[in-house]
Order: sequence, then structure tokens, then C-alpha cells
Amino acid sequence: MSFLKKRESPVENIAYIGVMAAVNVVFVLISSLLPILFLLLVFILPLTSVIVTIYCKKIYVPVYFVTTAGLCLAVTAGFSIFDTFIYVIPSMITGFIFGISIEKNVPAIYILIINSIIIYLLTYLTFLFIDNIIGEVSFFNTIYQMIGLSTFQYKGVLTNIFTYIIAQIQIVLTYALVRYEARHINYDINLKVSNRFIMYLITFVGGILATLSIFFFQDAAVLLVLIVLPICVYEITDLLIKKNAWIYFSIGVVTLIFIFLFAFLYNYVPSPNQLTLLYIFFGLITIIDLLFNYCLKTKDETIQ
Repeated sequence: MSFLKKRESPVENIAYIGVMAAVNVVFVLISSLLPILFLLLVFILPLTSVIVTIYCKKIYVPVYFVTTAGLCLAVTAGFSIFDTFIYVIPSMITGFIFGISIEKNVPAIYILIINSIIIYLLTYLTFLFIDNIIGEVSFFNTIYQMIGLSTFQYKGVLTNIFTYIIAQIQIVLTYALVRYEARHINYDINLKVSNRFIMYLITFVGGILATLSIFFFQDAAVLLVLIVLPICVYEITDLLIKKNAWIYFSIGVVTLIFIFLFAFLYNYVPSPNQLTLLYIFFGLITIIDLLFNYCLKTKDETIQ
């Protein structure tokens, strides 16, 4: 595992950056020659950037960025130059932020959410730039034509969902690999959220924005549900491992309440944004989490 260790001297840092940049170039070249393998870039590139951020001194990170982007542009010039802008640059930025977040002991749930949003925005803006300014063939329209949804009424919603899910998968896989390797450099991934009120605030703000989006920006409403969903999963998991009968009972009750409200309100929410009703469930779970973590005594357990 000598490859995965801190680099101290300038020669070690430069050599390591050269190797990781070469790895990125190889994957970009393979993806350019075989476009069906573009997911290799989506999942591999952030991981290499995280590794460089953790193992190399920060002063050398800009060298890695410039070297990788320059080499990728050079090898793909003339036949797939936009791969650098679509995959490489956003992935390097995400990987860098991911690596810094781990070093600063940011809770894992926030790392996942923040980086998923960042890579979603970068990817979306890149495709928007290429489609509307450069005038290349639309990536998403090509996919919709392939699966027979070129005339689908809610393509904007699908575009947001598809882009964010890809970002979420990318970050989760990167997180899983980094967590596995972190022990080799004595890093601990922070799984415990000491200040849950930030999570509560995100859920509250997300609910307001999702409600407003139903009326003013429908394409983003379901996206806001996906962004907050990991918080709800975290809260439920953290509650269940406390092994408290009252918690189990409370979750069961609010689930029944949510099912009733979802069925009752479904026809009142404009299509295709009925999933925003999940915020009712998010809110109820947040109330339970607040009660059992701040108002009532429970066994001191946390997600491991």
C-alpha cells in the first residue's frame, strides 16, 4: 500500500501527480474511443482527485488540475474535446472538495449532500453551455430519442433527476472507496452529526423551496426531494439503531399518517410533482428525531 501514503518531498508530489494525471488521461481516452464507457469517467475521476487532495500537499493540487486538464484536452483534441469540460473538470473540482471535507472532519451526510449538489450543478451547467452556446447535439435529447421519450411532456424533470442521480451515485461510490482507504493514512470518516439543527434547517428550507417550485419552477421540485432524501434516511437509521420501542412505534404511526395524507393530497398536487408530498414524511421524521435526540433520553448510539 506504499502507493497510498502521504507525499512529503517536491519530487514525490510531482511524481504522484504525474501518475494520477496519466490515470485520468487513460480513462478519458478509453471513454472517447468507446463512448458507452463514459461512466468510467463519472465514477473514477472524482476518486483520483480525492486521493491527490489527501496524499499530496495542497500547494501541488493546482499543478494536478492544470496538468490533467491540459493532457486530457491534448489527447482528445479533434474528436472528443468536450469530455474534458463535461467530465474531467467537474470531477476534479468535486474530488478536491470531497478531499478537503474529509480532512476537515465534515460529517459524512453533509459531504454527500454538498458534493452531490456541486457536481449536479457543474454537470448541468456544462451541458447547458454546450447545448445552447457551442451548439453541439444535446446529450439528454439523444438519450430521450434512444429510449423513445423524445416527445415526453416532462423531459425537464427527467433531466434534473437523471443528472442528480448520476451525481449521487458518483459521490456514494467515491465515498465508499475513500472510507475504505482512509484507514491507511489514519483518517476517520466522521459519521456522527453533532449539530442536527443544520439537517433540520436543510429539510425545512428544502420543503419551502419544493412547495414554491411546484408553482414557479416545476422542473426542480422533485430534485429538491432527492437532495433532502439522504437526511431522512440518515435520521431513520440513526433512530432505529437506538433500539427504543417508542421510536419504533412513533415511526410506524407517522408512516401511517403520511400514507393517508399522501393519498388524500395526491390529486391536489400538479403533475409530475406528487413526490414533493414526501416532505410531509420528512417533516414528521424530523420531529421524531428532534424529540428523541434533544427532548427525551435515549440510548447513546450512532451510525457506524
